[in-house]
Amino acid sequence: MARVERNNSTTKTHILNSTIELLATRSSNEIRVVDIAKRANVGIPTIYYHYSSRELLISEAQVENFRRLMSSRHQYLSEWRDAIASGDRDRFVDSFHAYHLDIASSSTIEAMWELVRVLADIRNDRTARLRFVEIHDAALEERVSICVDAQQLGWLNPDLDARAYVAHSGTAILGRILLEGSEHFSIEPEAVHRLMWEWIGPQDDGAAH
Repeated sequence: MARVERNNSTTKTHILNSTIELLATRSSNEIRVVDIAKRANVGIPTIYYHYSSRELLISEAQVENFRRLMSSRHQYLSEWRDAIASGDRDRFVDSFHAYHLDIASSSTIEAMWELVRVLADIRNDRTARLRFVEIHDAALEERVSICVDAQQLGWLNPDLDARAYVAHSGTAILGRILLEGSEHFSIEPEAVHRLMWEWIGPQDDGAAH
């Protein structure tokens, strides 16, 4: 395999993606610059040409990991937007229920452990932390907008503080991570979902979900 050229316009992205691939198989403190160079098929000087330090590269890779993690939830956002645009309440409600069951599932909690690793690796990089907040805020703002639109259609509780709900549902995922494996607080996704819908659903919604 030919070695990647240092000045190639795609080299920096290639190095970043190679680092992300390594982060999927091991913790960041186990990854050396030589490992990244081998994975990316570049020389070590090429890495330092594009990234001033190993720590900077790791933190940038983790921010990109977070962006991809947030993007994986876009299937629900698209579903909600389409339902609102077409006035399809049943589609919206069914998708909202599926979302709450999904975020409370063990598979999602396992995936969200990646968020813990991201936060650990960007804690000392102010630029990476600011980018993290920008990505996070953009995703939350879109959810707030969807909730407000659904409230105006009577699909969600009109008294719901949409911003508080969205912020709470995001932080609740971290709480679920902390409680994972607890014998006293092992809660079924369906129970979490029912509790959330009692809070956010329209007050005259007598349907069983």
